[in-house]
Amino acid sequence: MARFALVLSLSLLACGGDDDVGGNPPPDFPILDELDRTPDPACEGIWLAGIRGRVVDAAGEGVAGVTVQHCLRLHDGRFVCTSPPENDDGSFQFEMTDEAGWYAYVFDENVRCVDELAVRVLHREQPYGTTYCHVPLAPDDSVQLLPHPAVLHEVVPATDLPPLGDEMAPRDVTFEGGVVLTDVVPGRLFDGEYEDLEGAFVPVESELCFVEPGDALLGLYTFAPEIVSGEPMGLRLPNDAALAEGTAVELLVLGGLGTVRADGTPIMEADFEPFGTARVADGVIVSDPGVEVPSLTTIGWRVAE
Repeated sequence: MARFALVLSLSLLACGGDDDVGGNPPPDFPILDELDRTPDPACEGIWLAGIRGRVVDAAGEGVAGVTVQHCLRLHDGRFVCTSPPENDDGSFQFEMTDEAGWYAYVFDENVRCVDELAVRVLHREQPYGTTYCHVPLAPDDSVQLLPHPAVLHEVVPATDLPPLGDEMAPRDVTFEGGVVLTDVVPGRLFDGEYEDLEGAFVPVESELCFVEPGDALLGLYTFAPEIVSGEPMGLRLPNDAALAEGTAVELLVLGGLGTVRADGTPIMEADFEPFGTARVADGVIVSDPGVEVPSLTTIGWRVAE
């Protein structure tokens, strides 16, 4: 269900500069000098030749070995998500960040005329939830710098994962902190394995690239892997705010690859948007009938207006 028209194999860029991200200057990447930054005069969008950025954990420490995917809305209307750089033998170089969390990337010339950019940030070997961030583009800089580090949050295995058994039989899966995914059908999970389900709370006061200051969230929970289900999954959430019985709650999700609401409308990468409602029942927040979790990225909830 990934909504990208083209996947590109591009080269890791060593690039330079003395801008800071989170108080940390990027390392020196000499071959940036060899990159032709000259915009195509026919481009009416933003000319994007390369990018640098940093990935950190919740404590602000750099995370090594991270994969960063760039999802581009091109000026000609195409939507493209890049693949990792290639090694000399043609294999993908998934480990893109160095020990301090820094990475850099150069874009193929036929996808440099851009209107919008979002990054997908994930770790294939360590227990972190995948995150997405919109990147504000400076119109006069063909090599962009992520203005803030992308933050990965650690996750832990589900606390109650029923045995696999019949893969087509629905079951509830409980995660740390009392978050429950209901009606999980292992045989209908895509882009991840049932046995690998993990999750963790993210402090609502965290500075996250996809959360607006006025969102008034009651909770945030990140999952891994970034799974999409072919069968409807619901939610039960702890009522830590002691909301009254019957209180209506709005549910939000961070858009990722293939994030689609139950009515078929997509939630684009790095958008944090409502997907349904829930109500407080017997002291727990329970998703309303017909509400489906679109994908296992990050879920948020707040009192419905």
